[in-house]
Amino acid sequence: MRFIFYLLPEDASSFASPHCNFCLLGAYEYLPELTRAETGKKGRKGKLVRLHNIQTLHYARLLDLIRLAELRNYDLKGYRELFCFLYRYWSCCLTDDPDEALRQMIELNAGFKEPLSEKEVIRATKSAEKAWMAKNDAKANEEARKKGYPGAGYNLKNSTIIRWLDITPEEQRHLQTIIDANEKRRRKRERDRARTGELRRGQGAKTREEYLEEQRERTEDKAWQLQKAMERHPDATNKQLAMMLQISVRRVQQLKRLVKN
Repeated sequence: MRFIFYLLPEDASSFASPHCNFCLLGAYEYLPELTRAETGKKGRKGKLVRLHNIQTLHYARLLDLIRLAELRNYDLKGYRELFCFLYRYWSCCLTDDPDEALRQMIELNAGFKEPLSEKEVIRATKSAEKAWMAKNDAKANEEARKKGYPGAGYNLKNSTIIRWLDITPEEQRHLQTIIDANEKRRRKRERDRARTGELRRGQGAKTREEYLEEQRERTEDKAWQLQKAMERHPDATNKQLAMMLQISVRRVQQLKRLVKN
């Protein structure tokens, strides 16, 4: 298997904090090269592509953990063990380096407003490394599949993580992957609205702002016409003015209020 170094995305700096001075994966992220492997079956993804997708998910979830910690100002009392456990497990899965994952988790814990002792946090998250080792063990994976699981290790659903960490709908708006069905639907509605707007603009349709501006200009123009008509025909009734301007009597009454103002 070939490997390639990927630089952290530029926006990763947004996850830095005065409370937490570590970098998520150091200077580089170690990921498999994103190329398709020949499988002999059309339409199926190669192992490297599938592995990259899994690695990308682990990376995004690590970013979500850091973002969530920031949203809570690193005040994570009651959730510290869970934060560190998830961070250690996903770091192991991403880097395949348990020592580096442990080091980064210790630095994460040190950034909390009330950190756990190093001895305590290592002991509380020890099962994360064990689960990662099982995930890479062929026999453990075989046994897990026999029991109906996708494989060994922790296969956590978003709903489980959200429940464990009590992630609110507002917090989910700032996360990439740890979101529930409601947030997914909200984002889809936003994408659909944006896509519809782009399509309408591409077809020459006006935006709401353009439409309102056009209506305002039309109103001002009619008000100016009414004012001139009233100056030329000071004794004209509303009905007569309406006939002159080819508008309704009610519209004349509305425009008169604008003219007086």
